[in-house]
Amino acid sequence: MMSISETIESLRVALSTCTDEHKLLALISEQLSLLRSSHRQSKSDFTNESIQFLKSLNVVESALREFIEALDEKDWIHTHDDAQELACRFGELGEQLAPYLVAKRAEKEMRELISKAKTLPFSAVRAGEIDFHHCLSHLENSGKKCRKCGAKMVLRESQHGYFWGCSTFPKCFGKRWLSSEEAMLLDL
Repeated sequence: MMSISETIESLRVALSTCTDEHKLLALISEQLSLLRSSHRQSKSDFTNESIQFLKSLNVVESALREFIEALDEKDWIHTHDDAQELACRFGELGEQLAPYLVAKRAEKEMRELISKAKTLPFSAVRAGEIDFHHCLSHLENSGKKCRKCGAKMVLRESQHGYFWGCSTFPKCFGKRWLSSEEAMLLDL
């Protein structure tokens, strides 16, 4: 078993060399637990400096947990706004994890999200697209029938806008324009 000073030194080394947030979090949690029980048994073995360092690890441990959660959220980012918000969160986590090496990982994630945000739609645009597709789906489920062959009509888009076209095209060329109510529903 390592001495208290060796355990603290191994934590310092891990913080300055390890970029794997899961390994680092596991190590900190495990070592802090052991050191807490050692502290209860022999407080005199701990210097003020080591106690301050160990207290600072509580902040690091919390930031690492938040960093792991943020990494999981990264896969669910679909809008510019969400990417910018998460990038700010990574920036804040980088500050909390500084001067340790894992802070560079947080900064890297922040830069990647800022770059990705440039290609993503804004939340309002995405919401409008979702509403539009919902309206399209609603219209298509209305069950329009082709006047020529009786088959189901589907919404199609041309350079002149949306129209109803026969689902059996090119077998049947049945077509009709949207009614004014249908066009208003799509906000055209």
